[in-house]
Amino acid sequence: MFTSQNGNLVQGDLVAGDKEVNNYFVQSNGTAIVSLYSRLRSGDQAYKSKISEQLQHYCNESTDGDVRGLEVKLHASNRQDMLRIAARLKQDATMLIMKYQTSPIAQDILTLVLSKIYSDFLLQVTPSIEEGASRSYIDNLIVEKVINPAIVMLGENDLMITDADVLGLLYYLGGNCHVRWDKC
Repeated sequence: MFTSQNGNLVQGDLVAGDKEVNNYFVQSNGTAIVSLYSRLRSGDQAYKSKISEQLQHYCNESTDGDVRGLEVKLHASNRQDMLRIAARLKQDATMLIMKYQTSPIAQDILTLVLSKIYSDFLLQVTPSIEEGASRSYIDNLIVEKVINPAIVMLGENDLMITDADVLGLLYYLGGNCHVRWDKC
């Protein structure tokens, strides 16, 4: 049986019966970055990097995979037109990493970004490369599934990392043998 509540103002949920609410909170890389930004702004000098070994992993050339250099990978994927800009963006990414080499907090932020770029490329782009998708399709995937999500993850972006910086970090990973744009 229903009864009417004429004239009552309801603020919130109007429930006929029991209401059960479950809230789940998961800390994502985005939340981790917000916490790191807070520490960065406060000048937290006591912060010890927890993942600097991972940053070192991305900075070193991988020896367990495709050891071709960036130029060879770009040629193999018919991206010769990108050689000069890719080399410059990769160099800019190297300078970005070096700029923050004395800040454990910034290093952790960069590690999270590199990890996001790497995993998104590996899981979202590489399968289409292996299937022989067109370059324009792959480029769109890179923007949609790699660059944009990395920028979103950066949130307030206290390090002022741009889309071009993220693309440079992708080329940096390519030059250090972590990603490729052609079938192997």
